[in-house]
Amino acid sequence: MILEVIVFVSLFVITFLLLSRYKIGFVERIVDNLAVLPVSHDSRLERLLEMAGRYYSEKNYLAAEKAYLKVLKVDHKNSLAYSRLGFIYSHFGQVNDAIECFQVVADNYPNAASYYNLAMMLFKNRRFKRSAQALEKSIGMEETPARLVALARVYRVMGSYDKQIKILLRAIELEPGSVSIMQLLAEAYIHEDMKKEAEGMFRQILKIDANNLRAKQALTTQATLKNMR
Repeated sequence: MILEVIVFVSLFVITFLLLSRYKIGFVERIVDNLAVLPVSHDSRLERLLEMAGRYYSEKNYLAAEKAYLKVLKVDHKNSLAYSRLGFIYSHFGQVNDAIECFQVVADNYPNAASYYNLAMMLFKNRRFKRSAQALEKSIGMEETPARLVALARVYRVMGSYDKQIKILLRAIELEPGSVSIMQLLAEAYIHEDMKKEAEGMFRQILKIDANNLRAKQALTTQATLKNMR
Protein backbone atom coordinates (compact mmCIF):
# COMPACT_ATOMS: atom_id res chain seq x y z
CA MET A 1 0.00 0.00 0.00
CA ILE A 2 2.79 2.44 0.94
CA LEU A 3 4.67 1.53 -2.25
CA GLU A 4 1.57 2.25 -4.34
CA VAL A 5 1.19 5.66 -2.71
CA ILE A 6 4.83 6.51 -3.35
CA VAL A 7 4.52 5.46 -6.99
CA PHE A 8 1.32 7.51 -7.42
CA VAL A 9 2.87 10.64 -5.87
CA SER A 10 6.00 10.25 -7.99
CA LEU A 11 3.97 9.96 -11.18
CA PHE A 12 1.90 13.02 -10.19
CA VAL A 13 5.00 15.14 -9.57
CA ILE A 14 6.62 14.06 -12.84
CA THR A 15 3.43 14.78 -14.78
CA PHE A 16 3.09 18.23 -13.15
CA LEU A 17 6.70 19.14 -13.99
CA LEU A 18 6.31 18.00 -17.60
CA LEU A 19 3.11 19.99 -18.03
CA SER A 20 4.68 23.09 -16.47
CA ARG A 21 7.67 22.81 -18.76
CA TYR A 22 5.40 22.30 -21.77
CA LYS A 23 3.30 25.34 -20.80
CA ILE A 24 6.36 27.59 -20.50
CA GLY A 25 7.72 26.30 -23.79
CA PHE A 26 4.35 26.82 -25.48
CA VAL A 27 4.15 30.40 -24.19
CA GLU A 28 7.67 31.13 -25.42
CA ARG A 29 6.88 29.76 -28.89
CA ILE A 30 3.76 31.92 -29.15
CA VAL A 31 5.61 35.08 -28.18
CA ASP A 32 8.54 34.26 -30.49
CA ASN A 33 6.18 33.70 -33.39
CA LEU A 34 4.37 36.97 -32.76
CA ALA A 35 7.67 38.82 -32.97
CA VAL A 36 8.40 37.53 -36.48
CA LEU A 37 4.93 37.36 -38.02
CA PRO A 38 4.82 38.94 -41.49
CA VAL A 39 2.20 41.51 -40.50
CA SER A 40 2.28 45.25 -40.15
CA HIS A 41 4.35 46.88 -37.42
CA ASP A 42 1.27 48.28 -35.67
CA SER A 43 -0.59 44.97 -35.78
CA ARG A 44 2.36 43.01 -34.41
CA LEU A 45 2.91 45.53 -31.62
CA GLU A 46 -0.76 45.55 -30.70
CA ARG A 47 -0.88 41.75 -30.45
CA LEU A 48 2.30 41.58 -28.39
CA LEU A 49 1.02 44.26 -26.00
CA GLU A 50 -2.30 42.47 -25.66
CA MET A 51 -0.61 39.18 -24.82
CA ALA A 52 1.89 40.80 -22.45
CA GLY A 53 -0.92 42.66 -20.69
CA ARG A 54 -2.86 39.46 -20.22
CA TYR A 55 0.11 37.67 -18.68
CA TYR A 56 0.79 40.67 -16.46
CA SER A 57 -2.81 40.83 -15.21
CA GLU A 58 -2.66 37.08 -14.52
CA LYS A 59 0.57 37.65 -12.55
CA ASN A 60 2.40 35.29 -14.89
CA TYR A 61 5.43 37.54 -14.63
CA LEU A 62 7.96 35.29 -16.35
CA ALA A 63 5.82 35.12 -19.49
CA ALA A 64 4.99 38.83 -19.21
CA GLU A 65 8.67 39.74 -18.97
CA LYS A 66 9.46 37.79 -22.15
CA ALA A 67 6.52 39.35 -23.97
CA TYR A 68 7.41 42.91 -22.96
CA LEU A 69 11.03 42.36 -24.02
CA LYS A 70 9.65 41.33 -27.42
CA VAL A 71 7.59 44.51 -27.44
CA LEU A 72 10.79 46.53 -27.00
CA LYS A 73 12.31 44.78 -30.02
CA VAL A 74 9.43 46.09 -32.09
CA ASP A 75 9.13 49.47 -30.33
CA HIS A 76 12.31 50.20 -28.36
CA LYS A 77 10.82 53.30 -26.71
CA ASN A 78 7.53 51.78 -25.55
CA SER A 79 6.90 53.40 -22.16
CA LEU A 80 4.30 50.85 -21.05
CA ALA A 81 6.72 47.98 -21.63
CA TYR A 82 9.50 49.69 -19.66
CA SER A 83 7.12 50.59 -16.84
CA ARG A 84 5.67 47.09 -16.57
CA LEU A 85 9.16 45.55 -16.71
CA GLY A 86 10.12 47.89 -13.88
CA PHE A 87 7.32 46.51 -11.71
CA ILE A 88 8.13 42.93 -12.75
CA TYR A 89 11.80 43.32 -11.82
CA SER A 90 10.79 44.95 -8.54
CA HIS A 91 8.60 41.90 -7.84
CA PHE A 92 11.57 39.63 -8.57
CA GLY A 93 13.81 41.68 -6.29
CA GLN A 94 15.96 42.85 -9.22
CA VAL A 95 16.09 46.42 -7.96
CA ASN A 96 18.86 47.67 -10.27
CA ASP A 97 17.02 46.40 -13.35
CA ALA A 98 13.82 48.03 -12.08
CA ILE A 99 15.67 51.33 -11.60
CA GLU A 100 16.98 51.18 -15.17
CA CYS A 101 13.49 50.64 -16.56
CA PHE A 102 11.90 53.42 -14.51
CA GLN A 103 14.80 55.74 -15.37
CA VAL A 104 14.16 55.21 -19.10
CA VAL A 105 10.48 56.07 -18.62
CA ALA A 106 11.31 59.17 -16.56
CA ASP A 107 13.90 60.36 -19.09
CA ASN A 108 11.76 59.83 -22.18
CA TYR A 109 8.26 60.36 -20.78
CA PRO A 110 8.70 62.59 -17.72
CA ASN A 111 5.58 62.78 -15.58
CA ALA A 112 4.69 62.66 -11.90
CA ALA A 113 4.06 58.91 -11.86
CA SER A 114 7.28 57.95 -13.65
CA TYR A 115 9.41 60.01 -11.26
CA TYR A 116 7.52 58.60 -8.27
CA ASN A 117 8.11 54.99 -9.39
CA LEU A 118 11.79 55.75 -9.94
CA ALA A 119 12.04 57.40 -6.51
CA MET A 120 10.56 54.37 -4.75
CA MET A 121 13.07 52.02 -6.36
CA LEU A 122 15.97 54.34 -5.59
CA PHE A 123 14.82 54.49 -1.96
CA LYS A 124 14.66 50.70 -1.87
CA ASN A 125 18.25 50.66 -3.12
CA ARG A 126 19.24 53.17 -0.39
CA ARG A 127 20.07 55.91 -2.91
CA PHE A 128 18.33 58.45 -0.74
CA LYS A 129 19.60 61.65 -2.34
CA ARG A 130 18.55 60.58 -5.85
CA SER A 131 15.25 59.31 -4.45
CA ALA A 132 14.56 62.73 -2.92
CA GLN A 133 15.42 64.46 -6.19
CA ALA A 134 13.05 62.23 -8.16
CA LEU A 135 10.26 62.81 -5.63
CA GLU A 136 10.80 66.56 -5.78
CA LYS A 137 10.33 66.42 -9.56
CA SER A 138 7.22 64.26 -9.14
CA ILE A 139 5.71 66.70 -6.63
CA GLY A 140 6.60 69.63 -8.86
CA MET A 141 4.43 68.09 -11.59
CA GLU A 142 1.58 66.84 -9.41
CA GLU A 143 1.44 67.48 -5.69
CA THR A 144 -0.38 64.90 -3.57
CA PRO A 145 -0.31 64.15 0.18
CA ALA A 146 1.04 60.64 -0.49
CA ARG A 147 4.00 61.95 -2.49
CA LEU A 148 4.70 64.65 0.07
CA VAL A 149 4.72 62.06 2.86
CA ALA A 150 7.03 59.81 0.81
CA LEU A 151 9.47 62.71 0.40
CA ALA A 152 9.21 63.52 4.11
CA ARG A 153 10.16 59.95 4.94
CA VAL A 154 13.21 60.18 2.67
CA TYR A 155 14.24 63.43 4.35
CA ARG A 156 13.86 61.75 7.74
CA VAL A 157 16.17 58.89 6.74
CA MET A 158 18.65 61.49 5.49
CA GLY A 159 18.40 63.33 8.82
CA SER A 160 16.97 66.47 7.17
CA TYR A 161 14.28 67.06 9.80
CA ASP A 162 13.85 70.73 8.93
CA LYS A 163 12.95 69.78 5.35
CA GLN A 164 10.75 66.99 6.65
CA ILE A 165 8.77 69.45 8.79
CA LYS A 166 8.27 71.84 5.88
CA ILE A 167 6.99 69.06 3.62
CA LEU A 168 4.68 67.60 6.29
CA LEU A 169 3.17 71.02 6.99
CA ARG A 170 2.30 71.24 3.31
CA ALA A 171 0.85 67.71 3.40
CA ILE A 172 -1.41 68.65 6.31
CA GLU A 173 -2.65 71.66 4.36
CA LEU A 174 -3.80 69.24 1.65
CA GLU A 175 -5.14 66.66 4.11
CA PRO A 176 -5.86 68.47 7.40
CA GLY A 177 -7.53 65.58 9.23
CA SER A 178 -4.81 62.98 8.64
CA VAL A 179 -3.70 61.59 12.00
CA SER A 180 -0.82 59.67 10.39
CA ILE A 181 0.63 62.85 8.87
CA MET A 182 0.14 64.76 12.14
CA GLN A 183 1.94 62.00 14.01
CA LEU A 184 4.89 62.12 11.60
CA LEU A 185 5.02 65.88 12.06
CA ALA A 186 4.93 65.60 15.86
CA GLU A 187 7.85 63.18 15.77
CA ALA A 188 9.78 65.51 13.46
CA TYR A 189 9.21 68.34 15.93
CA ILE A 190 10.63 66.14 18.68
CA HIS A 191 13.78 65.47 16.67
CA GLU A 192 14.20 69.20 16.19
CA ASP A 193 13.70 69.91 19.93
CA MET A 194 10.49 71.80 19.16
CA LYS A 195 8.72 70.59 22.31
CA LYS A 196 5.89 73.11 22.28
CA GLU A 197 5.00 72.37 18.66
CA ALA A 198 5.16 68.61 19.28
CA GLU A 199 2.82 68.82 22.28
CA GLY A 200 0.42 71.00 20.33
CA MET A 201 0.35 68.50 17.48
CA PHE A 202 -0.28 65.57 19.84
CA ARG A 203 -3.18 67.51 21.38
CA GLN A 204 -4.65 68.04 17.92
CA ILE A 205 -4.34 64.30 17.30
CA LEU A 206 -6.33 63.56 20.47
CA LYS A 207 -9.10 65.90 19.33
CA ILE A 208 -9.51 63.71 16.24
CA ASP A 209 -8.63 60.37 17.81
CA ALA A 210 -9.24 60.45 21.56
CA ASN A 211 -7.87 56.93 21.99
CA ASN A 212 -4.57 57.51 20.21
CA LEU A 213 -2.11 55.73 22.49
CA ARG A 214 0.99 57.40 21.13
CA ALA A 215 -0.35 60.90 21.70
CA LYS A 216 -1.55 59.99 25.21
CA GLN A 217 1.84 58.61 26.15
CA ALA A 218 3.63 61.64 24.72
CA LEU A 219 1.53 64.03 26.78
CA THR A 220 1.59 62.06 30.02
CA THR A 221 4.82 63.59 31.29
CA GLN A 222 7.54 65.84 29.94
CA ALA A 223 10.03 63.01 30.40
CA THR A 224 8.02 60.76 28.10
CA LEU A 225 8.09 63.35 25.34
CA LYS A 226 11.85 63.80 25.72
CA ASN A 227 12.41 60.03 25.61
CA MET A 228 10.68 59.81 22.24
CA ARG A 229 13.53 61.61 20.51
